[in-house]
Amino acid sequence: MGKVRIGPEMIKTTYLKINQSDYLLRRAALTTKLLIIPLRNAQLCAALYAEVGEPHYWNIYRVCWNQHAWEAYLGQPNIRISQIQLGSTTVGYLELKRTDDAIEIVNFGLLPQFQGRGMGRAALESVLAYGFSFGVTEIWLHTCSLDHPAALSNYYARGFQLVKEVGDNFLPLDPVPGSVQLAA
Repeated sequence: MGKVRIGPEMIKTTYLKINQSDYLLRRAALTTKLLIIPLRNAQLCAALYAEVGEPHYWNIYRVCWNQHAWEAYLGQPNIRISQIQLGSTTVGYLELKRTDDAIEIVNFGLLPQFQGRGMGRAALESVLAYGFSFGVTEIWLHTCSLDHPAALSNYYARGFQLVKEVGDNFLPLDPVPGSVQLAA
């Protein structure tokens, strides 16, 4: 599979996956023990999502979401939103979506003050351990050229494999939960 050539106005999205057997072969002792604490409060989820995602333009995806939309999203049984903590300090945001035998890491990131301090490795190791604890066989995600510059190399270093790369000149919005979906 060839690399996608992306012009300066294009956003490159890279799709990656790791299966459970590869994860188990590569799994090492956690470098730093981070806690994954589920969140059920829509207001806290929205605030943490905004703070973690602001440098990477996450707010564009959910610009139309209000408190009701967040509550509806959190109410879906296949959605898990958590804060990543070091002791009692919140350091990041995690959003998982389960489908059959796989989990998608929908959003994952560190608060700006914890970026560039080597915490991404420990956070991703904790996220993978947490994700595979649900008994799935695969975890997948997509990252884009707007995300932290070290994100892609961190995913590869933890054992993720390239699925595909796509270039585009727009970002698709996340639909507002409960809204009418138009046929593609």
